[in-house]
Amino acid sequence: MDIGTTSEQDVFTEELRILKAAKSDVAARKQPDPGQYGQLVDHYEKLLKTTMKLSRISDIQGRTLKEREQELKSAHAELQHMELLRRQLISDISHELRTPITSVQGYVKAFLDQVIEPGEAYLSMLYQKLLTIDQLITDLFQLSTLMANRHPLHFHPVPVGPWYNGLQTRFELEAAGKGIRIEFQPLRNETGHMSPQEQKLRIDQAKIDQVVTNLLDNAVKFTPSGGAVRLHGLLSERPPEATVLSRTETASDALRWFTLFVEDTGEGIDPIDMPYLFERFFRAGDVAKRGVSGAGLGLAISKEIVFRHGGQIGVDSEPGQGSRFQFSLPLHDGEPLLDVPQVPNR
Repeated sequence: MDIGTTSEQDVFTEELRILKAAKSDVAARKQPDPGQYGQLVDHYEKLLKTTMKLSRISDIQGRTLKEREQELKSAHAELQHMELLRRQLISDISHELRTPITSVQGYVKAFLDQVIEPGEAYLSMLYQKLLTIDQLITDLFQLSTLMANRHPLHFHPVPVGPWYNGLQTRFELEAAGKGIRIEFQPLRNETGHMSPQEQKLRIDQAKIDQVVTNLLDNAVKFTPSGGAVRLHGLLSERPPEATVLSRTETASDALRWFTLFVEDTGEGIDPIDMPYLFERFFRAGDVAKRGVSGAGLGLAISKEIVFRHGGQIGVDSEPGQGSRFQFSLPLHDGEPLLDVPQVPNR
């Protein structure tokens, strides 16, 4: 008798046993017409089949309801996350834009009241403030969309060796203008697996170049004239550790990694400031007093970009000994790397 699935037979074990026994009893009577007893057995079999079908439908509906419930929970969690990001963005805009906007407003009012003449120096200063506001808004928008996993990334395979070698001239002119040397070291390969020319990253190159630019820009800013900024890359079986290390719970578990180190010979970072370096708007020590520009968003943006690549970012530093920032990305040999939304471990 073919009736129901194995799981259903497990649930209706007793009923199926009774049906089997009754049908055997009917067959054993060897009568062409078993009469009302045989009809009763036939009706019982039909009823049992209908009950098992209803049970199957109920199970399917139950599973569907659980799936929908999980989808609703995920959607609710995402909405809560988006609302938190929205509030953060509004708070950041109102807090960070208030000072430059108030400054611009004050000068414009002074022009209108003829307190000062709108000369070239004042207009140039206002123009720079407006550029600062525009850049701040752009950075805030990018950071918010990255954190909300709404910033599209476009992954492509990029050979590690040529890409790394191309970094050598990235900041040479700017650094030379400040009396700073860019020291570039050959890429070290500790994987024992293919040459750097064969190994590939699967990245959004424009975004990873932005991370490199942020780190190099910071290194040049905080290195005094006569100092040096060193770049060196490493291919290894696991990403190196750092004093402060930021990574997501869903970071890649790749067997081979590329790490870029950007090291400066500046003043170093106070240990008190170290845990907060990758937070939005954080500016270590007396940065503002030293006239170093920036809103404190570059490292936060870099962290989100690296997270979206399944990587990690960190820093080592001691006061008076300079700083070494690093980020690590998984290496890939052609398998697809999907842009799967991740929730950073913040």
